[in-house]
Amino acid sequence: MKYLTNLDNPLDKPSVITIGNFDGLHLGHRKLISTVKELALAYHYESIVFSFYPHPHEVLKKDDFPGMIYSREEKRERIEETGIDTYIEYPFTKEFASYSPEEFVVNILIEKLHAKIIVIGSNNRFGKNQEGDVNFLKEREAKWDIKVVEISPVLDNSLIVSSSRIREELMKGNIEKVNELLTLPYIISGTIVEGRKIGRQLGYPTANLLPKKDRLYPPNGVYLTKTKYKNKIYNSITNIGYNPTVNGKNRVIETYIDDFCAMVYGEKITIEFYKWLRAEKKFSSLDELVQQLDLDVKTCREYFN
Repeated sequence: MKYLTNLDNPLDKPSVITIGNFDGLHLGHRKLISTVKELALAYHYESIVFSFYPHPHEVLKKDDFPGMIYSREEKRERIEETGIDTYIEYPFTKEFASYSPEEFVVNILIEKLHAKIIVIGSNNRFGKNQEGDVNFLKEREAKWDIKVVEISPVLDNSLIVSSSRIREELMKGNIEKVNELLTLPYIISGTIVEGRKIGRQLGYPTANLLPKKDRLYPPNGVYLTKTKYKNKIYNSITNIGYNPTVNGKNRVIETYIDDFCAMVYGEKITIEFYKWLRAEKKFSSLDELVQQLDLDVKTCREYFN
């Protein structure tokens, strides 16, 4: 997959393009991308996902935006897994937000990316004041010599599958519903950092990750997870929170990886979330905490077996 963050070198091959934020890469997004791939294969065109960074809400409505479902890197990895030819992460600025729909389509999609087919969701809005939509494009098909393919929203229990809905479910800790809408487990990836080593003293060493400012995370608590490290996957339990039993002051993401010995700071891991287990709790003693961890690990093994 080609990954572009600018269009200094325009593409020279006709293309099929879909545009959007693609945060989470949910069922609706996957329907758009699969359509792009099918059309690109049929016409021998380039398949392109055109997205933005940062998220438009971070630029235009920062105080009203809860955060991204996936980090920038996670989103790129998920899109690459779809088998798309080119992923464009175009810089979203207030200047870019002032582009009219016509300027965006003509100057960028057609002139620089040679768009011949635009695949767009029925509820997609783009351009200044969100004046562009599927009807705007269809009215100009002949003028711009393009074909517009409209994709209806995907429904789940009569509700539209959207990034906003997934954020709502994620904030409630409804991991199983989130995974259903994403089609894959919700993930948190990051580099292992050195912690306070209290878990190691208790017999439960953890791999610690630091939360990112622009990410949305599930509620504080303990989750049944799997952890990928160097292409091998292990059962794990993951705690998100402040470690109140040991007077923690900073929110951390810490994972106990079952049947795992090595722990290398600076290495990358990916944590897949499967189920909320329990709320974070302040235990009366470290012995009580260890007893609970024993139960958590037992539950984890039973769940995945």
